[in-house]
Amino acid sequence: MGIMKTAAIKGLIPAGNKVAELRHNIYNIMVKTPLVLEEQLGQDGLTALAEVFRRLGREDAKGMKDRLGFGETLKDSVDAWKVIGHVLGSKMSDTWISETRVEFHHQYCPQHEAFQKEGKFYCETICLPYMESIASGIAPSVKMDVVRASDENQPCIKGLTTD
Repeated sequence: MGIMKTAAIKGLIPAGNKVAELRHNIYNIMVKTPLVLEEQLGQDGLTALAEVFRRLGREDAKGMKDRLGFGETLKDSVDAWKVIGHVLGSKMSDTWISETRVEFHHQYCPQHEAFQKEGKFYCETICLPYMESIASGIAPSVKMDVVRASDENQPCIKGLTTD
């Protein structure tokens, strides 16, 4: 038996491997669920799934506020997005356009990559409702907009604003 297999059986899985496997499973859920719901239920299935991710975002925002002590400012929403980005393995930069507006550019978006492999982009069903709910769940005055929608070549650019 190989050393990695032996270690895994004994529960000695390195943290990096656990995180990679968890992320892989999350991406599969984000891609396979809308494929099946769209196939079986059409737009109604995608609408329902968007609501699921919207609710998950609200719950995660509440949890982050409780556990991490986020306040209710634009900066708090920006920081919450950074936390989610790190958890999901995104590489993104935030650019402060003004005191009331920040834009996020992805150098790498694993969800975009996963959608790209399937040839279907479910950003509006999965990512956008979730991220919007995180931002407004942290700071109710914060609004999200899409500066540039994702396509087969590049991930989206999103903005947060208190305007």
